[in-house]
Amino acid sequence: MKNVDKKVIIVINAGSSSIKYKIFKKSNDEVIASGQIEKIGNPQSIFVLKYGQKKISQNLPIPNHKEGIQKILNELKNNKIIVNTKDIYAIGHRVVMGGISFNKSTIWTPIVKKHVVDFFSIAPLHNPPEVQTIDVFEKILPNVKNVCVFDTSFHRTIPTFNHYPLDQKVVKKYKIYKYGMHGTSYRFVTEKMKTVLKKKNINLIICHLGNGASICEVVNSKSLNTTMGLSPLEGLMMGTRSGDIDPSIVTYLIRQGYSVDKVDNLLNKESGFKGMTGYNDCRDVEDKASKGNKNAILALNMFISRIVKYVTTYANEILVHGKIDGIVFTAGIGENSKFIIKKIVERLPILNLKLNEKKLNEQYSDWKLISDPKSKIKMYQVHTNEELMIEQDVKKLVK
Repeated sequence: MKNVDKKVIIVINAGSSSIKYKIFKKSNDEVIASGQIEKIGNPQSIFVLKYGQKKISQNLPIPNHKEGIQKILNELKNNKIIVNTKDIYAIGHRVVMGGISFNKSTIWTPIVKKHVVDFFSIAPLHNPPEVQTIDVFEKILPNVKNVCVFDTSFHRTIPTFNHYPLDQKVVKKYKIYKYGMHGTSYRFVTEKMKTVLKKKNINLIICHLGNGASICEVVNSKSLNTTMGLSPLEGLMMGTRSGDIDPSIVTYLIRQGYSVDKVDNLLNKESGFKGMTGYNDCRDVEDKASKGNKNAILALNMFISRIVKYVTTYANEILVHGKIDGIVFTAGIGENSKFIIKKIVERLPILNLKLNEKKLNEQYSDWKLISDPKSKIKMYQVHTNEELMIEQDVKKLVK
């Protein structure tokens, strides 16, 4: 490949049994390769690498994250995406939980590691594999900097009146705050919309609708509130998460004999679309609903109803501070589901919204305006790009 002598930045998103990665050319932010490893620890793990017009897909045992990272590096060299590890300028990591200590991205140090480890109990599926992955990179590439980009940092501006009305001693002892998630996506969309609207300070309602779903209220380009809280479980109904429920359901189930782990699994992995329909992908649920499946129809109604509730609340709060510059739909559902967007708009008569259906049906590469000129608030779809946001943070921090 022509770019073999160029420095690259690797962006990593590590989960409990997966690693997603993108390779950027440092000089111009071009993605030159991407892929993922799934089912780590399984005898038939799945390795995928895409570059140019080629795609490599393999089933092989990858017992842990260390072996997974080594596999990625080996394949990058074998396929001449990099000549050797000296081509790697730096590595950016999506870290879900940074707690209250970080309001921006930072270079990984032992002190940073201690803070991230402290939140293992709050983000048990995310922070441990992220720390493990960074540890591996430090051992394999000791001279390469690792940068942490926290999902929570964008939400550090949320005022305390939007946190939790609990005994303050309990709050401080156990660090029970509204941390929020999807912050890197919200930051990307906010920056994009500042460019689109040619304004430094903007007020937005951003609907990040995917398998994981949340909404953010952005006032003066900062997060004022968001639907996810201490963990990603709060807020909207999602692919497998319940979202908001009566908290007493938890204690009730425990009294009925459920273990804490069983309740946790129910609410995080067996609820939402999956719990109601057997499918966690909204596309499957929409397909079933179109064929008259009652559970699928009910699930979509629940999903849309909760989105509408939060959009209405956030719109009212923003109007206290000024005008709403836009409602933005992003992530898998928000970027692609015409049906969901139409239904959301139909159920928001109080905001006097009007879609331009011709625009809604058009393809787009970056962003597009989807509202009619008669709409009281402009509406947009934006392709989010968390990996690019991470890559750009790496370039700012690593000199």
